[in-house]
Amino acid sequence: MSLTLRLLSVSAALALALSAASEKDVIKFIKRGLESNPTIKVYEVKIKEKQELERPKGWEAYVVDFTIGIRRGSQEQNITQTDILFTHDRFVAPDLMDIKTNRSLKDRIVLSLDESYYDKAHHLYGSERAKHKIVVFSDPLCPFCREVVPRLFDVAKKHPDLFALYYYHLPIESLHPASIPLAKAIIYLKAKGNKEAIEKIYKTDFDYEEKDEKKVLQELHKKLGIRLTTAQINEPWVVEELEQDRKKAKKLMIRGTPAVFFDGKFDRRRNAYEKYLPKEQNLTKSETK
Repeated sequence: MSLTLRLLSVSAALALALSAASEKDVIKFIKRGLESNPTIKVYEVKIKEKQELERPKGWEAYVVDFTIGIRRGSQEQNITQTDILFTHDRFVAPDLMDIKTNRSLKDRIVLSLDESYYDKAHHLYGSERAKHKIVVFSDPLCPFCREVVPRLFDVAKKHPDLFALYYYHLPIESLHPASIPLAKAIIYLKAKGNKEAIEKIYKTDFDYEEKDEKKVLQELHKKLGIRLTTAQINEPWVVEELEQDRKKAKKLMIRGTPAVFFDGKFDRRRNAYEKYLPKEQNLTKSETK
């Protein structure tokens, strides 16, 4: 449970009497709740982002950063934390649960990104001056990524003036241990001018449970003819790029892959680009029959 939820009771959270919660109202509400604890000093509360929820209709999510000091005897511990509150009309709630899936809606909130994510190091296909920007955080062995990401490769290659694709690594080691050395191999190969290798890796089956990097690279050589050593994929700059990608994913509150962003906004359905395709490329099934 987050610090905010420990400090603000659910009953208090649901009692906010407002005609409609504004950003100032949310900040005041959080400050009042935190300051009600005499051991806490509030230094800053700010709204990081506000998002309208598709479901349930009418609700908004506020991503909030707050910095506080907690006094313990003669000492003070400073804490900075990010949390999420949900508002609708005159009500605010610390979380919303889907009664059918038993899942928290907090886990579905992902922040928008800024133009710093459109950097040359992560540019893969399409013109950097393209009208629309697509950013994806992906795991090369994630089955959902293997469905979605190759389509993003294709659309950026076929329509370079429309779409620029930027690729970030987020291998999920707990699910696909072999994705770690493969992600590092992709980083190394792309830097050496072989960005096409990433498409081949996405289309090739690997033993995703393999934890031995040397064996993963042997499989890469056997199946794709790509010869790399563990020393190459563990060069400091390779390891650093992977770590930075992970940090950027955490900053955006990404919890799973593939995480797709279209023109800066999180694209939960991963297909926002489709409505911008030329009409002959975007026909429905009924239109093509």
